[in-house]
Amino acid sequence: MVEPVFITIGVLITLSLISPFLSGKKLLNYSASAVYTLLLIYLAYVLYQGIGLGKLKGLTPGLLSYAVLSVSLIAGALTSLSLSKLGKKAGIAVSLISAGILANFVLSSTLNPFYIIAAWGLLSVSSYGIAAIPKDKVSLGNSLKYAFMGGLSFQLLLLSFVLYYLFVGSVIGLPIVIGAALLVTAIGFKIGVVPFHMWLPDVYGTSDPIAVSVLSSLMKLGPIALLVNLFGVGLVFLTGLEKEALLTFLMLLAVLTMTWGNVTAAVQRDVQKMLAYSSISHIGFMLMAISVIIASYMYGVSATLAYIALIIYLFSYSISKASAFSYMKGFDNRSYESIKGAGRTYGGVSGMFSVSLLNLLGLPPLLGFWAKLFVFMSAANPNIALFYVGYIPWYALVGIINSVISAFYYVRVLQSLYTESKPNAVFEGLRLTIIVSSAILIVGGIILPILFI
Repeated sequence: MVEPVFITIGVLITLSLISPFLSGKKLLNYSASAVYTLLLIYLAYVLYQGIGLGKLKGLTPGLLSYAVLSVSLIAGALTSLSLSKLGKKAGIAVSLISAGILANFVLSSTLNPFYIIAAWGLLSVSSYGIAAIPKDKVSLGNSLKYAFMGGLSFQLLLLSFVLYYLFVGSVIGLPIVIGAALLVTAIGFKIGVVPFHMWLPDVYGTSDPIAVSVLSSLMKLGPIALLVNLFGVGLVFLTGLEKEALLTFLMLLAVLTMTWGNVTAAVQRDVQKMLAYSSISHIGFMLMAISVIIASYMYGVSATLAYIALIIYLFSYSISKASAFSYMKGFDNRSYESIKGAGRTYGGVSGMFSVSLLNLLGLPPLLGFWAKLFVFMSAANPNIALFYVGYIPWYALVGIINSVISAFYYVRVLQSLYTESKPNAVFEGLRLTIIVSSAILIVGGIILPILFI
């Protein structure tokens, strides 16, 4: 029997290679979406049957890699539905999306440094290509900025590996601590952690929304899983004090990222830029879940709830961003003023967009509610001393306060949508992505948590 992993990789490589030659073909984007959906169904079948879970242990450390592949396929399927807006460049976009999905899977599934470096490079090239695909002056400039920061993060990644392999097993632990900090910084540049986020507001806030929907929903997943997996293995080589220092560093980044992202999102006058900064804040919530996982390893407590929180958050975030940025493509001007009345004029598609915003806010019973709830519950673990000041779970409270702050700018968008006005927008080729995404968020909010509770 052919291993499921080879079938998945083979299909993704084939689609990546042939799709550029099919640019301009009718229904290419729908065909690509169908392929990703079929792969997702096959993956669900494999998990249900239990085939490959034991055989793939050499490649997959755990369920997180399956979750990343599943979310990547969903994001690929959803964003592909809108690729007709790119015209003849749709084939290249499908190729880059397929390469990105493959890179995410490898990054989340292996600890081999050579595979990691190769997958990191593939993901980087795919990301830069997606950012530049509209070929206008703004997109090309943003792609170059993205590539520059990506090159820096790649150098930091290599340096962290060098320090680890030179000093692992040594009595000198400081170089490994520095290497771990460099690893966090490298991945921080990749996913937009404050203060390594300099490229993100411009790329997400001013590039073509279709390209941004792919970047935001798909291209961060692998590095997030990589951070979890590498820390899970590397902690055994550190002393208690060194572990606490790294955990404190990661917690500080989580708090800084969610707070800065929220505050800056709240003062934006452009909806797409608001969504860009809100993407930063959501990375902060994911870092909170990751820090709980790492703390659980350190304190010898169960990390199950934190893993569940991270997995559901990945689903929730990716689907919402695919929908939200696709909706923005319908407007030429994306200021709050320009979208006024869209909820009245384009009721159906705007209503589905509103679901995505409410999901990002964390309103029950949507998927985003469960994601945030599980993150806050895991961050209030009484067995982890660093999360408490006296009897007060300060870490969880910071997350809750930031979630409340985010209500300001999400509700502001909703208020603009349903204000009396008549905006100009064109949602042809976009509706399917927005509607299907919102439907998944609603149904997923009802069904998916049941699988984990």
